[in-house]
Amino acid sequence: MTLHFEKSGSKYDRLSYIYDRLSRSPDGVTIKDLAEEFNVSTKTLQRDLHEALSGSGVYCDGRRWKLSRNSAQDGLANEERIVLGVLDSLAKHAGPAFYNKAHQLLEQVTCQLDHPLFASMDSETLLEEHLKTFTLLENAIKSKNLITAAYTTVNKKRRNVKLKPIRLAFFDGYWYLLAFDADSKDTFKKFHLKSLSTIATLDEIFTYPKEVALTIEKAFSVWFTLDKPFEVRLWVDKEIAPYFERKPYRGQSIQGRDADGSIEVVLNVTHEMEVLPIVQWYLPHIRILEPQWMNDMLMDKIAAYTKGL
Repeated sequence: MTLHFEKSGSKYDRLSYIYDRLSRSPDGVTIKDLAEEFNVSTKTLQRDLHEALSGSGVYCDGRRWKLSRNSAQDGLANEERIVLGVLDSLAKHAGPAFYNKAHQLLEQVTCQLDHPLFASMDSETLLEEHLKTFTLLENAIKSKNLITAAYTTVNKKRRNVKLKPIRLAFFDGYWYLLAFDADSKDTFKKFHLKSLSTIATLDEIFTYPKEVALTIEKAFSVWFTLDKPFEVRLWVDKEIAPYFERKPYRGQSIQGRDADGSIEVVLNVTHEMEVLPIVQWYLPHIRILEPQWMNDMLMDKIAAYTKGL
């Protein structure tokens, strides 16, 4: 059977499939077999097998790659193993101090992480440098203590802030502190975490509505707000429909499916910029059906861009 896995598909999906394929093939498979199934180069498969899966019980026996019997029968599902390996690898990119702590925790779950999966994290280096800051903010968030800090804006202007910290959040490769700005009538803001310094915890205690935490949990972009969410309906053609099905956005639902393979996707958002970058990324294989004002906004952006060419 030829799978013809898309080259643009997720590396995690490919690794997970390879592991499952090996677990069902006691005689093993060749790199050529896998390259044909995935429609990728043998070089890509060699990198997957040597760099990513060799620490997960996968080994080479002559020209055939196999999965050790102990790994196949230790009760850990292949998807769970891949996820744990990716987490272990991502933690390594955060620096040795953070990684040592994370690795010890992950080892309590599985003993298969001596040679973790390879995965790159396209993000700013932060955790290693600011582990103490993370701990300080986490404690303030849990105890609901106000904090003071110096914040450097994108324009390199430094100002002192007094904040009610709510959550630490990771969006698009950057860490943020989500907080209410006590000096700006408790306006909800996102502060680039690496731009905060001289943080101090105050004795003052604060409270906030439970709805705030629920809204944050549904956010999938730094553009989100605490405003009432509204519905966005998208038409997605068959070329990219699998990407919305494999990795749905938080709060996404598929409410229509056409015979040609296209789908209708509904997202609940609080700001247009939570959706517009997604649509722009997938053009011309996607359209905004509703609301009309957002589609008009997109058309204006496209017109302004083409006018400048």
